Amino acid sequence: MFLSNERLMRRVALPDSDLLKAASINPVTGLATDYLNYFNAIAIMIATLADMPEMREPVLEWHPVDYAAHFRMTGLRDRDLAVAAYDSAPPAVKKRFMTAQREVELATTEVQHLMQGAPKASAQLACCAPEIFAAIARLGGVINGRQGADAQSEVDSPFS
Repeated sequence: MFLSNERLMRRVALPDSDLLKAASINPVTGLATDYLNYFNAIAIMIATLADMPEMREPVLEWHPVDYAAHFRMTGLRDRDLAVAAYDSAPPAVKKRFMTAQREVELATTEVQHLMQGAPKASAQLACCAPEIFAAIARLGGVINGRQGADAQSEVDSPFS
């Protein structure tokens, strides 16, 4: 069975707003902040490199995981709803989300590349953590539907 172009272009509506809120999914964006935990974990490991050199290997082993894969790997009760809401998220939100997600991934993989190139300098790379945390905050701003000044104040608040 073939779908018409009109049907393909129609966006599927987000699931019920109350259902999304109960699952800690933003009903406007269709995104859940739980995804930030994956990035916060690596940022914390990078931040501790100066005091905990044993974090070097876990940092090097980390790899980006997309939103749907993250939720499919979790034991969260509402993981299927999170994936369905993401699939139904407004295209403009998804575009901003993927841009912000890529920013976090690039900042993190840059640290990994630096670690591989200069293994003895791993402890000094802890100074890269604030940049990664700021990128995570911007991603959180997209998830929470914040833009502009609201998103920037969210980024700046941990460092004020």
